[in-house]
Amino acid sequence: MILDGYLYTALELSNEVAKHRLGPLPSEPELIPVAWTMFNPPSSPTDMIVAEILLPKPNSTFPTPYLYVSNRNDPSPEGDTVAIFSLANPSKLELVSEVRTGLKHVRGMGIGGPDDKYVVVGGLISGGVKVFERVDGGKGLKAVAGVKEVDAPSGFLWM
Repeated sequence: MILDGYLYTALELSNEVAKHRLGPLPSEPELIPVAWTMFNPPSSPTDMIVAEILLPKPNSTFPTPYLYVSNRNDPSPEGDTVAIFSLANPSKLELVSEVRTGLKHVRGMGIGGPDDKYVVVGGLISGGVKVFERVDGGKGLKAVAGVKEVDAPSGFLWM
């Protein structure tokens, strides 16, 4: 995902996110230090892996950009998490929130609705689908709807 001259990449197997500053060609991208997608990352090896990355463009409702990254296979009974990063500091990624989803093996996420107000998340193994409202300017998520009867959701399209 690219925003304001920065490239953000989910590093699936290491549970990290990378940020690169993109300069004019032919210069090489500059790596900004990578960040864990969890406040307390497990020791290696682990089955936990990053799955999806969302970077909604700032708008009038959410003028401050945040990056959303799903973590799957969390052993917690509260389900997998969505990590939320502040992009305010150009020289780093700051993890500001982890939201428990109640879903297992979060695979797909999507963002949509008026001003990208909602994040939909699917649990491939269990939990179905949940819709979260972006709150606190975008640095938090609040569950507002869910359907448990959806089997193995892995991708979403807002229409």
